[in-house]
Amino acid sequence: MLVASPRSAIYGTILATAVIAATAGHEPPGFILAATAATLAVFWLAHVYAEVLEHELGRAGFDLKVVPAIMARELSMVAAPALSVLFLLLGVLGLLDEGLAVGLALWTGVAQLVGWAIEAGRRHGRSRPAMLLGGVINGAFGVGIIGLEALLH
Repeated sequence: MLVASPRSAIYGTILATAVIAATAGHEPPGFILAATAATLAVFWLAHVYAEVLEHELGRAGFDLKVVPAIMARELSMVAAPALSVLFLLLGVLGLLDEGLAVGLALWTGVAQLVGWAIEAGRRHGRSRPAMLLGGVINGAFGVGIIGLEALLH
């Protein structure tokens, strides 16, 4: 399954949406794409490192075997916003208007946030109304980011 960790997927999608929003209107899609990819990679590595440290706190020695499993589990942070990144890439390639590419990337992030929260609720056995409420709340983070982008630009 693409999303091994809905928590990481939500975090990565919020992170990507925030970077896109912060750079939109000031930079071309190529820069926005590079900044988003680089930020996701750095945060992914930081999360992997933090998880490895947390795992090792309860142990006497370092176990290198846990690193690939942690990397794979946290990969959802990078993979989840892939559709937003794809829209930016289409803008870079000239297949989409730059403004449309950025807009689609931002609003796709919102839709994904709703979906990841619903998936997290499903995995935890929540009722449909609870899953939908979680989706709305999660989506509100993305809408808030877009609102901030509109205020700043």
